[in-house]
Amino acid sequence: MLDKANQFIKRADHMFYITYPLVRDNKLIIAMAENISNGLICAMDSVLMYEKLYKRISIYPEDFNVKIDIFRGSIARRYNIEREHIILIQDLRRFLEERKKSGVEFVRNDRYVLFNQKKELKSLGIDKIKENLNISKEFIKKVNGILTNVTTRF
Repeated sequence: MLDKANQFIKRADHMFYITYPLVRDNKLIIAMAENISNGLICAMDSVLMYEKLYKRISIYPEDFNVKIDIFRGSIARRYNIEREHIILIQDLRRFLEERKKSGVEFVRNDRYVLFNQKKELKSLGIDKIKENLNISKEFIKKVNGILTNVTTRF
């Protein structure tokens, strides 16, 4: 899972710094957001699996909300994972879920815009993607450190 997380983040990084400047296609914003979100979720899952393996947490269902609650509750404190990382995981997941349910979406001025079920306007711009990518790199680095240090001890 950790390898998958690293691949997703590397893919998003490549899209942002190599592909997007060449192509300038704003539809890549969603592809980058999906890769960042998938990478964050895989990293979170890898830590949850590790905790379950060493019986620090019990078996949990595959529901995202339950996993994020467990992660936020005990694991984030144990490993000093910042609140902004958890918020990013939730926000990206929520935006992508709203996108699936949205009837109207369009691209305008380097922003991907959609109307959610409540008729609210939501947007995700290239500047926000850059910020999300940088935060996700910090999180992935932290998770890599947690799981690498653990595996080298044994």
